[in-house]
Amino acid sequence: MELEQDSNLTLPLFILDETLSTRDLAQPDLEISVILSDELLTQLCQNPSADSSIGISIMEYELNTINSSFSSVEQSEHDAQLTLTQGPLLSAAVTTADDLTFVSPQIDMMPTFDLGDEAE
Repeated sequence: MELEQDSNLTLPLFILDETLSTRDLAQPDLEISVILSDELLTQLCQNPSADSSIGISIMEYELNTINSSFSSVEQSEHDAQLTLTQGPLLSAAVTTADDLTFVSPQIDMMPTFDLGDEAE
């Protein structure tokens, strides 16, 4: 996946429970959408070592309910974080005030940069 400044990153989210490993990736519970600001892209360009990960708290995002069983999550209090691991691999997690956790599958990502060369 290529990431570009000011583009929208949307990731599927699945409830973290014992059924997670058998879930159909085409049927998420929620989706999280984040605008990739310059500051966020800078954080995503870090290179974690093989045995570590980098957690990036995100404040501006939008949750969309896909599975109506979790429609109350959008209105409840929740926190979101992106996690970067070596690869680079990117994933998201959302935790609610009710201690529900939703996670996304890890995706390969590659930030792209506009170096202004097109004007020449």
